[in-house]
Amino acid sequence: MTVTEQESGELTVEAVLRQLPVTPRTLRYYEEVGLIAPSSRTSGGHRLYDQETVERLQQILRLKENLGVSLQEIREILDAEQALDALRQSFHQNRQDQDRQLEYTDRYIEVLRHLIEKMDEKIKSVTAMRNRYQERLQKSLDFRENGIRK
Repeated sequence: MTVTEQESGELTVEAVLRQLPVTPRTLRYYEEVGLIAPSSRTSGGHRLYDQETVERLQQILRLKENLGVSLQEIREILDAEQALDALRQSFHQNRQDQDRQLEYTDRYIEVLRHLIEKMDEKIKSVTAMRNRYQERLQKSLDFRENGIRK
């Protein structure tokens, strides 16, 4: 067991930094805005992160890198994921009550539709931006091919 990994399996800031492409400042900022939270602290006050928090951090990084979403959008996605998990658990805990299961299913569908709407908006915005760049590229290629007109 290393100094960076506790007996509980929690990781220190240093261990997280070795696993993920983040800085200590990024971790602190994500904590400040409520995206992640340390699972506990050492007796010396150092932050420790459990595997669930590390996985959440990986998801945040994927969303930022792959989708180019803002931290606010990331928070909305993560909140929706938590809501989906809670609904799924509630659904399974109420196997005998079909009416409750239908309520949970309807809410689950609502959350998923909202997520898809948000993603569609983002895709539409990115597509519009791409199209503008494509038009500029085409004008530049046409100019280059046809030469300067005086």
